[in-house]
Amino acid sequence: MSRNDKIASYIGFSIKAGKLVYGYENVIASKKMVYLVICDQSLAENSSEKVRRYAVWRNVPVISVPNLSEYFGGKAIKCVGMAEPHLAEAVAIEFNKTFGGSN
Repeated sequence: MSRNDKIASYIGFSIKAGKLVYGYENVIASKKMVYLVICDQSLAENSSEKVRRYAVWRNVPVISVPNLSEYFGGKAIKCVGMAEPHLAEAVAIEFNKTFGGSN
């Protein structure tokens, strides 16, 4: 299993468990505790800045990746928040391995 398959599996587990918050506005406004925010690199600069301010305020890591929608079957997903701490940690580790931890 490649790293991308692992990431897809972890995200799939989060979807099935109902532990994802979709969209940057929903991530910011969510009453769920978010442990990781994943944004597509094509997210608008203004939206990205809002997410980063939220993340700093909540002490939540943000990962910016190319083609986030490939992990959601091609749906136009630009930002998600992971509300399950163990899956969020596993996804962060795999993204850092895959993309070199430059985010």
